[in-house]
Amino acid sequence: MSDNQTGTSGVFLKNRKVARRKLLLPACCLFFLTGVFLAGGSSRAEETPPPASLPAASAAILTRYTVYTHWLPVMKLDISFLLEKTRYQVSMQARAEGLLSIFTRLRIQSVASGSISDDVVLPSRYDSQGWSRSAQRHVILDYRQGQPVVTLQEPKETDREPVPDALRQHGTDILTTMAKVILTVRQTGHCDGAYDVFDGIRVSHFTLKTSGQDMQPDVFQDRQVPAMRCDFVGYQIAGFIKGHQAKALREPHGGTVWFINVDGYGPVPVRTEINHPKVGHLTVKLDKLSKDEG
Repeated sequence: MSDNQTGTSGVFLKNRKVARRKLLLPACCLFFLTGVFLAGGSSRAEETPPPASLPAASAAILTRYTVYTHWLPVMKLDISFLLEKTRYQVSMQARAEGLLSIFTRLRIQSVASGSISDDVVLPSRYDSQGWSRSAQRHVILDYRQGQPVVTLQEPKETDREPVPDALRQHGTDILTTMAKVILTVRQTGHCDGAYDVFDGIRVSHFTLKTSGQDMQPDVFQDRQVPAMRCDFVGYQIAGFIKGHQAKALREPHGGTVWFINVDGYGPVPVRTEINHPKVGHLTVKLDKLSKDEG
């Protein structure tokens, strides 16, 4: 191989690593925002029409989303959400699509389950595994007296700063956080809230605030319908890579999510716009909505 070819190959590999790192930085934010209002309650009465009927208690809601950057598809998200009076279960599958699949084989499967008592979410276990960050990974969180404990982590994340107990103990996994937000929306009628998300290696903080109403495309029909607009901000607060001083990880990044009321489903997020300092503008659009009666 010539020196020129070697140099070109080196640049290409470097660019692949940079692109992969940049595109994966907001993944946690994407997972949180595309599922956060799934099967939720109504928004404020003065801002949206009367809420649509909610699904039967035993019916899981199934959604599929496509994530775009510069209008090119980069990721698919499939979410199943079951929220009953005394228990919940949320599962999610994420896989690279289009441009992102050139740089990574990203494919992750996650599931969270627990109980609900007096409208309070009590998580039991979070299990996430798949190919991410150039390795096959598996993490399990078990909740002991309401606090997350890492009971399995393969491979070990030795290159990261340990998460302080004070920051970890108030966090919940991303899927359990979805269930928490949904109950808040049902009880209060809006999306306002603050949440710490712990994935086993880092903690991120999210705040959400209801900010009005816009018109968005209906889920099943070619028409515009009122959609509640919710602004959000998120940033990492613990679990940084040792010696890593990049400001992008510590600076807040945010955007907006819109959801509409759908008969038999309740409010459903149909579109999310995310502005990230490293990646730029990302769009998440709903592709498919259905119910699993079984």
